[in-house]
Amino acid sequence: MQQESKKLFEIFNQQFKELNAIYHRAASQHDISDNEFWVWYALFALEGEPSQQSICEMWSIPKQTVNSVVSGMIKRGHVYLETIPGTRNKKVIRLTESGQKFGENVILKVYDAEQQAIGKISPQQLQLCTDLLAKYITLLDEEI
Repeated sequence: MQQESKKLFEIFNQQFKELNAIYHRAASQHDISDNEFWVWYALFALEGEPSQQSICEMWSIPKQTVNSVVSGMIKRGHVYLETIPGTRNKKVIRLTESGQKFGENVILKVYDAEQQAIGKISPQQLQLCTDLLAKYITLLDEEI
């Protein structure tokens, strides 16, 4: 790898670590794990009614991890599971009143901050960023 490309790649990796640290800090402020943060995020920031399976697929979190996170959320009275009619065992995660309040406190602040930051980037720049990141992910996955 050429010296310039190597340096850019180091910066690229550092930026990913910085981004992960921001989300980790947000989770830590509410005494939840990073994985629980992403389950809360899926429940609040995304459209539709996510199932445990869809969260696993969307966030690349192992099924057992999501199951453990959701079990903890159930024990704390924040969510309950409801079987989706017409499916064998697929369940949607539903918020309780306390879950709604807790999730709003955790996620909506982060979501609003994300929207403010994204609003300061042009649609063209954002498209370029997502296109390049998707290409990098595909290529890295092929190499590994």
